[in-house]
Amino acid sequence: MVLSSAMATLFLIAQAASAASPAGAPGPDSPAAAEPVALSSGVPAAAAPGSLPPVSAQLFHLGGKLELMPIFLFSAGDAFYRTFAAGFRAEQHLDERWSVGMHLLGGLSSIAAPVQLCGGGPCAGPEAGRLRSTPGDVQFLAGVELGWAPIYGKLSLAGETTLHFDVFLSIGPELLREQIAPDAASEQQGRWAAGGRFSVGERVFVSDRLALRFAASELLYDERVRGQRELSRKLTLEGGVAFLFGK
Repeated sequence: MVLSSAMATLFLIAQAASAASPAGAPGPDSPAAAEPVALSSGVPAAAAPGSLPPVSAQLFHLGGKLELMPIFLFSAGDAFYRTFAAGFRAEQHLDERWSVGMHLLGGLSSIAAPVQLCGGGPCAGPEAGRLRSTPGDVQFLAGVELGWAPIYGKLSLAGETTLHFDVFLSIGPELLREQIAPDAASEQQGRWAAGGRFSVGERVFVSDRLALRFAASELLYDERVRGQRELSRKLTLEGGVAFLFGK
């Protein structure tokens, strides 16, 4: 008798729960429950995050393109001569990260402003004749390089414009010609010297066909100063407008 009463009670509870829920209404675990529901004002509720369009990782591409640019260069921190040069460079991009390039530049050198000669009297700026046997009077530069651009970035400017850029590294051999005298009493002569160049720089993309390119380079080359061999260094800053060709 007790068992029959309990079963009757459970039956009545189940009937009450069924009447409270409309027929066919989705449960909390039903896929339809996850769909956005329109508000009473007619504006749909926010969609799930998975429905948002993906953000493009890279808008401007370099793979397969040929980059040509006029290049302008000047040296900084020179001990004796400051170099100013202009020329052109060409770079073939093998893919989005790796490239091979070459450059040719010609120019002139002037006495570096910080140079002061002292001895037997007050210090004074040097005359060109007194520096004829010192290194750094570079007239011509040529080299090839292997480039690697590991970073591509975007920078939002006041929420209106997005600046696209990449950061690159390059390294390669360098051939240069300079004017130097064997000693302080001799006239300057032209000589060729071999060395290497390491660069770090950045491209700022203007469009698919145009970019601004800036770089800082450390030039190392073998030098012979007054009969003694030494390793000379020259820090250069360069820039120009790069034109991109190809797909």
